[in-house]
Amino acid sequence: MAVISGIGGSVTFSSGYVTAVRSWSISITAEAIETTDMAPTGGYRTRIGGLKSWSGTYSAFIDGAAFASIDDQLGGNPSAATFALVSGSDDPNIQGAILITDISVTANTDSAVEVEFTFEGSAAPTLANT
Repeated sequence: MAVISGIGGSVTFSSGYVTAVRSWSISITAEAIETTDMAPTGGYRTRIGGLKSWSGTYSAFIDGAAFASIDDQLGGNPSAATFALVSGSDDPNIQGAILITDISVTANTDSAVEVEFTFEGSAAPTLANT
């Protein structure tokens, strides 16, 4: 089994600004819609699949110019940012339009300012090999 490395990743905003991703996490989920009737077989609930969604977080170091306009990215148009997480040459990647829902800034005296973005995906992500 080949192991995938955690190298690479960027988010590009419609303004052209590209953030170099430091770490990332994505969750892809599907709804489970309950279809249990009044006489369930064996007393068990039944379900069918519903809509899918994806969301996640990423953290990045950003420069001063981007920091000054960081709140402009919050709650914007989902197509305003393109998420591309690439783990390396010929490895799987995830791409898609995102809507940023939360921004957290962490500053320490012994490191660079790090910003964590929480997002919701808009439409289906593209899962492919580079």
